Amino acid sequence: MLEAFSDEALLALLARGGPREKEEALKVLFKRYAPSFLGLFRRMGLDRATGEDLVQEAFVRVYERAGSFDPRRAPARTWLLSLAHHLAVDELRRRRARPRLLEPDPEEAEAAFDLPGERLDEEAALDRVRLGEALKVLSPEERAVIQALFYEGYTHEEAAQRLGLPLGTVKTRARRALLKLKEVLREP
Repeated sequence: MLEAFSDEALLALLARGGPREKEEALKVLFKRYAPSFLGLFRRMGLDRATGEDLVQEAFVRVYERAGSFDPRRAPARTWLLSLAHHLAVDELRRRRARPRLLEPDPEEAEAAFDLPGERLDEEAALDRVRLGEALKVLSPEERAVIQALFYEGYTHEEAAQRLGLPLGTVKTRARRALLKLKEVLREP
């Protein structure tokens, strides 16, 4: 019944609904976003088992923090994926894992995003293709900064050291790259 609700409405139910509404809202959000979360974790170089654990942790946080979601600040999808991204960055820092490159191995790309017994939903697959295409508009320098910050989990300061660049240059390139990506990914 809640499948027709928007992500924003589901988060509002999680924040203010009764126990049954919260449970149902969380189930719908899980169905919508678990494949994307797992894909993000895998893309950032985390193994499948760790990714599945982080999916569970991400939804615990979604449940706990739904009341802090503000639709005026960001769309629900952005808020949810940011929450998952921060979890992955924290895990990478803990483990000092070596993340994967921005370009996936085409043969493993589809398999890396499957949940056990399920296929990645069409919308998430299209999002992944769109992001891959969008990354091509970035200069090599911008891509290196995005790689360091968002895929390897470095802070701006750490990325500057790693790339041998001034901190201001890293911040400028990151901002410029994110603006380009936002423009390219803006829905038609």
